[in-house]
Amino acid sequence: MRKDTTLNTENQLKNLFSLPVLIKGKKVKADFDAPDLSSNGGLALMDKNSCSFLDEIAACIPDYRNQSLILHSHRDMLRQRVGQILCGYEDANDCDYLRDDSALKMMADRLPSDNDLCSQPTMTRLENKVSARTLYKIGVLFVKQFVKSFASSPRRVVLDVDDTNSNTFGTQQLTLFNDYYGEYCYMPLLMFDGMTGKMILPMLRPGRRNKSVNVFGLLRRVVEYLHRCWPSAIIELRGDSHFCSHEFMDWAHDRCYVRFITGLAGNRALFKQVEKQRRHAENDFNKSGKEIRRYFKLNYRAASWKYEQRVIVKIEVNSQGTNIRFVVTSNRNNKAETIYRRYCGRGIMELWIKDIKYLHGDRMSCHSFRANQLRLFLHSAAYVLIYNTRERLFKHTEIAYFTVDSFIKKIMLSAVHIKEMKSLIKISFTKGHRYRQEMENALSLLASA
Repeated sequence: MRKDTTLNTENQLKNLFSLPVLIKGKKVKADFDAPDLSSNGGLALMDKNSCSFLDEIAACIPDYRNQSLILHSHRDMLRQRVGQILCGYEDANDCDYLRDDSALKMMADRLPSDNDLCSQPTMTRLENKVSARTLYKIGVLFVKQFVKSFASSPRRVVLDVDDTNSNTFGTQQLTLFNDYYGEYCYMPLLMFDGMTGKMILPMLRPGRRNKSVNVFGLLRRVVEYLHRCWPSAIIELRGDSHFCSHEFMDWAHDRCYVRFITGLAGNRALFKQVEKQRRHAENDFNKSGKEIRRYFKLNYRAASWKYEQRVIVKIEVNSQGTNIRFVVTSNRNNKAETIYRRYCGRGIMELWIKDIKYLHGDRMSCHSFRANQLRLFLHSAAYVLIYNTRERLFKHTEIAYFTVDSFIKKIMLSAVHIKEMKSLIKISFTKGHRYRQEMENALSLLASA
């Protein structure tokens, strides 16, 4: 945060705090009269290339204000808001306290000496003015930025899809009680690339468990768009059992570029088919006392399914009891164990969801559902910026593997001294920065771009 500067000696003495500490016989005093300092030095890494995605989002939001009276453009406001999120400040309230921070001003493409950034009421009005059409356009932008992040067409894309809870504590629109979490909440649907962890699309949904019939339309549109961009790529859906959609499986049947591997809820018919294998596994465990884990395959067609599908079964027996899991897949080539292990790879998505929550992406404080959807987009845009920065500036370093939480604390919240001169702005990091070498390399890459 920027510190106010004064040269008045009388004011300096008046604002001096004497601390009850002695160091080698010397008193310790403190004040708030340092030169232009910021604790958000990591924002210096967010160059024009990084912020171009934010500028595209801003361009989607119509501005009906009187243009001659505007002090803060949508572009400046989105850069300010996402810049705050990047440094761990999740609420629009923080605009009032950070609006004169020099590092944040530079993130918004302003000089440190320029007028302050916007206040909380102005930011809140922006969040609450978006229409459904605008939100749709921003959602399309997320998918487009995912496509642009590849230099060439990938051979295979895995769509890892899951939802999570965003608890609410007010009267937000469409917030519903979810019995699984025991809270009133929203259930954002998050879609990542399972191969890289890149964000594809975040969508806010009401607070009940998503039904497969409700997500088929969204999944189909995303898959069709990716296929148009990458005609030779194989696109595979991977998700939990409530993403096992017979509509999606029927639609994918005649499309060779679409595959799926999702969980499948057990039922009486499925358990009957594996009854013999279950008994054998339990008998072997009773004889040996060692954990038994076995994989099987079978063909199964539910009453609502148009086509018969391949189902993978895992039977695990140990001292805790018997655990039987089912997975339905379009893969008819690999062994049962190979397919099941590939399905288990979706577990890493939990870490990416945690990263979104480290950015307070579950902070849904607005009353309007649309405003909260915009909030989810902005927090997800911050995730995109951090991901791209780690990949572009810190590749092959320890920082490239940081969680979002560690990246914010150790990189974004770096103290800097900012000095604006006639022909340049000088940003000085501390000499003892823990990751000085990595930061120097990152700044060199930015300088040569």
